[in-house]
Amino acid sequence: MFGGFFNRMYYGNPNKPDLKKEDVQEGPIKLFFIVLQVRFWKLIQLNLLYSLFWVPAFAVVYMNLMAVAQSPEFLEAAGNLQSFLLSMLILLVPCMLIAGPATAGTTYVLRNWSRDEHAWVWSDFKDALKQNWKESILIMLINGLALIIFYVNILFYTVQAQSSFLFVVLRYFILVIGVIYAMMNMFVFPMLVTYKLKIRDIFKNALIFTIAELPRAFVIFLLAFLLFGVVFYYSIPFIIPFFIVGLTFPMFITVSFANWVFNKYLNKKIEKNEKAEPNEAP
Repeated sequence: MFGGFFNRMYYGNPNKPDLKKEDVQEGPIKLFFIVLQVRFWKLIQLNLLYSLFWVPAFAVVYMNLMAVAQSPEFLEAAGNLQSFLLSMLILLVPCMLIAGPATAGTTYVLRNWSRDEHAWVWSDFKDALKQNWKESILIMLINGLALIIFYVNILFYTVQAQSSFLFVVLRYFILVIGVIYAMMNMFVFPMLVTYKLKIRDIFKNALIFTIAELPRAFVIFLLAFLLFGVVFYYSIPFIIPFFIVGLTFPMFITVSFANWVFNKYLNKKIEKNEKAEPNEAP
């Protein structure tokens, strides 16, 4: 009964063979949907693997939200809503560190699939995790600290905005900075697993790409965020959707977009320099 289902998850759908040469030559949007169709079951399999590393973070959020929903007095014990959220964010930082190396592994597999390159779910995930674990932990630590600093600044400017219009402007400025930083993360891990760059150069290039492609980047980020938000919302009572499609499907959108940006700004320049080097040699 379930044999065909699990065979499709592991081996793929035999009625949907791998991409042909003419498929790869299609535009990026059409190629995205072709790859999504071909790799659908593999994306679910990868999501099951990747979501295991996010179980601690999901548990922190889930238990705190359930405590608030079932007992309003929980907030009084925690102090207030602002203190409650801040303490939850602090607890999330070590959880993000746990998921950091797995994010590199997942991004590597998704990058290959979105470029129609072969990647095994487990072995390539494991190899990329081992190769990038130090940098991944550092990136997640930076992201965790940035999240806390962003939240504290928003709280501060919100309180101060009651006494001065300047702080209202600063609050919206911080909001814009926060959204831009969040969009930068669409490029951070794809760059980590694709190019040999220092962490500071990865973040610098991520900022450049975000600003250069700001309208498109915002649309892609909003689409992926809404997909994740909807799945997470329905995962609160049922949990299952998060483990099936909650992570890799939104990431597949952002990684595919990152590949397109890299092709537009980096890869052609790298290929041009590689071709020029032999001619420039004495």
